[in-house]
Amino acid sequence: MLILLIILTGLMAGIYLAFSAVIIKSLNELPALQAAQAMNKINDVIVNTIFLPIFIGTTLWYAGLIVRSLTDWQIGKSGLIILSALVYIIGMFLVTAFGNVPMNNKLKASESNDALLLGYWKQYQHSWTRLNHIRTLSCIASCALLIASLV
Repeated sequence: MLILLIILTGLMAGIYLAFSAVIIKSLNELPALQAAQAMNKINDVIVNTIFLPIFIGTTLWYAGLIVRSLTDWQIGKSGLIILSALVYIIGMFLVTAFGNVPMNNKLKASESNDALLLGYWKQYQHSWTRLNHIRTLSCIASCALLIASLV
C-alpha cells in the first residue's frame, strides 16, 4: 500500500511543480490583470478535479501512518515513515491550508475590483509561489523518505 501512497505523493509533487515551473511563469507573461483573473479561474477549477480527493486522502493516509507506526514500531522503518508523514502534513497540507488557500481566497475576494485585484496580484504571485516551492519540495522529500522506508 505504501507504493500507492508514493505514487499519489509523486502526483501531488508534479502538480505543485507544474505551478512553480510553468503555470505561474506563464501567467506572468500575461498582463497582470489577466494573470490574476486566470489564477482565480484556475483556483475555482482545481477544487472540482481529482486534486481535492488526492489532497485530502493522502493527508489522512499520512496521519494514519503516524498512528500505525507508533503503535507497531519497526526499527529502521517507522521513523522514516513518521518523518515522511510529518514533512508531508506540515510542508504540504498545513502550508496549503494556512498559506496558499487564504491567499487564494483573498485573490478571489479582490475579483470584483480590478484595481484591488491588480494590486494584490503583485504580492500574491511572489508569496504564493514561495509557498508552492515548499509544497513541491515537501512532496518530493516525503516520496524519498517513503521509498527509503521500503529499502
